[in-house]
Amino acid sequence: MASTASLEGVKKAVFFPFKGKSWGMKMLIGSALVFANYIIPIVSIIPLFGYYGRIMKRVINENEDPELPEWNDWGELFSEGIKIFGVTFLYTLPGLLMMVAGFVLMFAMNFAFMFDPSNYTAYSPYQTPDMGLIFGSMIGMFGGMLVIMVGMLVTLVASLFLPPALGHMISKGEFGAAFRVKEWWPAFKANFSGYLLALGILYGVYFILFIPVYFLYISVVLCFLMPLAMVVTSFVLGAVACSLYAVAYRDATRKLAAQ
Repeated sequence: MASTASLEGVKKAVFFPFKGKSWGMKMLIGSALVFANYIIPIVSIIPLFGYYGRIMKRVINENEDPELPEWNDWGELFSEGIKIFGVTFLYTLPGLLMMVAGFVLMFAMNFAFMFDPSNYTAYSPYQTPDMGLIFGSMIGMFGGMLVIMVGMLVTLVASLFLPPALGHMISKGEFGAAFRVKEWWPAFKANFSGYLLALGILYGVYFILFIPVYFLYISVVLCFLMPLAMVVTSFVLGAVACSLYAVAYRDATRKLAAQ
């Protein structure tokens, strides 16, 4: 299989969801699971994660071009999906917790100021508020915004480390392998440019795919098609992301082997 650094590799990693045997039916099932996630969160997305894991296994373990696999052996899809969901959740958890803490800090201090009865009286609604509370509210707002920004930065860094961690987990077949940083760090370092390229391609695909979704959103006649376009686009993006991550990891192991 070609590397993502070549045009042929990019074409294979990006356009494979629209090729192969019964690709339309496979995409329909995957899109249905994405839609079901809006009704039953997390439960319906677990087998989808396992399905994405099969795409990565084909590239990493079998050294084949990415392809939409069959929707079978749902027990395996659930078991593998739980692993991938768990790794993704744990890697993004620190950043998410920091952003939640920032929002809580920002709004808690403002609510404390707004609902403090000592700021107002029944006879003088324009009484000057306590300056200490105003100062505390400002600290809460700017401090909360700072914590949120740091949380976003941590999440961004985690999104860069997540692909090699997932690739290592798929390669070793062990959940804990994703957290053995010393094992996958050499691969990440050896193909750092490849991972950056994969993320860049993914963001480009995201932008291109969501252009028609946006036009459906602003359309009066066709806006009812937007939910359908959203779920299909989400499924395709997930498949493309996993193929790009898998190719980057496989290229990294090749570079290490050649050293």
